[in-house]
Amino acid sequence: MSLRRRRTVAARIVAGLALSAAIAALLAACSPGADYPSILDKPAPRAEQPMNPDQVKQATDALISDRSRLSAGSTQAPQQASAPATTGSTRPAGSTAKP
Repeated sequence: MSLRRRRTVAARIVAGLALSAAIAALLAACSPGADYPSILDKPAPRAEQPMNPDQVKQATDALISDRSRLSAGSTQAPQQASAPATTGSTRPAGSTAKP
């Protein structure tokens, strides 16, 4: 068998193995053992009951008060910090002050 013929056979074997591996990977991805629920499965019932209107109002009031407190704190922070009197920039050497 010639060297060229051996290379052709080896290339065909490698190509066949690569194709087989690709097909096996595709089939493994579609296996029925995946932990995905079926389309028609219904979710499990909730462990807790939904909140009643009083609990909803209490939670809403708590969120509103937290938002107000945080908003008031964020607007006061810039006022407390004083701005520097100058920007710290300097004029280039040899320049004169602008009138």
